[in-house]
Amino acid sequence: MNRRKGLVHRIAVASMAISLALSATGCQFGPPAQQGGKIAVIAQAQGVQFWDLLKEGAQDAGSEIGYEIDYSCAQAASDWAGQKELIQKALDEHVDGIVLAPNSPTELSDVLQAADNAEIPVIVVSSNVNYPGVQSYIGSDNTNAGMIAGREAVAELGASGNVGIIGHSNTASNALSRIEGFESALSQLNGPSTFSTDADGNVVTVTKYNVVKKDFSNGQRDGTKDTAINMIQSNPEINLIFATNENSTLGVCDAIVELGKIGEIKVIGFNASDDELTYIKNGTLSATVVQSPYNMGYLGVRYIDAFRSGESLAKTYDTGAMIVNSSNINDEIIQLWVSPQQN
Repeated sequence: MNRRKGLVHRIAVASMAISLALSATGCQFGPPAQQGGKIAVIAQAQGVQFWDLLKEGAQDAGSEIGYEIDYSCAQAASDWAGQKELIQKALDEHVDGIVLAPNSPTELSDVLQAADNAEIPVIVVSSNVNYPGVQSYIGSDNTNAGMIAGREAVAELGASGNVGIIGHSNTASNALSRIEGFESALSQLNGPSTFSTDADGNVVTVTKYNVVKKDFSNGQRDGTKDTAINMIQSNPEINLIFATNENSTLGVCDAIVELGKIGEIKVIGFNASDDELTYIKNGTLSATVVQSPYNMGYLGVRYIDAFRSGESLAKTYDTGAMIVNSSNINDEIIQLWVSPQQN
């Protein structure tokens, strides 16, 4: 679609998000608190389309209300130490606020405390932290999104199946919560426990959907591909793999292609980069849970400004999540979610 139509659609998506945010908080976004301020936006990992969309949303909000957006991101989703340095740099530059997609729920507490002491508001997006001093969390309910993935996995597997899980980080709360939700859905859908006797005469619980292997990658596409190849070769009974973000999904799909397992091993992933959508269309990726990174960035900046204006903010705002697969990928509403920069 043309650029003007794309802009209209992006504004419509962001406006809907703002309306929902206002109804949730009971506040109104007033005039900008201070023209010409600076907001640091710090994302999880480089080379990921999801964070490019978040950056675009933040920059659009900044342009609308007069803030300079200083965007940066860590090397990988497991790189909390690098992210801590980026936060400290923002504090040293005395920014007016920070929008942060944290790589650890606990390891950033000291710099978040420093931001608190300096009266610099912090909004966390996509992944949460345990530190209580942040102003709000904006993003998907990651546990619920994981449950959405789990229910889709069961739909793909049918009556039974063996599952592998690859998380993009063993520290980021979004990865851990998505796995928790996924496993919870499998557990709920296993139904009443049944029992059998193994070869040694021991009574064992029989489940329909078994997680036979759970692992974590380095958050990078190539590293995840290696992890997935090893998982598949070591566990040939696996019928489906769940991956928790864009890079991990693409790495698993790359492994499936290299091993010639398209259609044999199903993949449920997260997010909707161009490469992921291509993998859905060619049957490598069965389904992916789509979020709204543009709105996370846009609302993150608007929330910073609202806080500085004295507005009362909700501690949590859920931007939603939905399944995309081959049956709905061309639906107009799905296209608004997966390609806000184009539609």
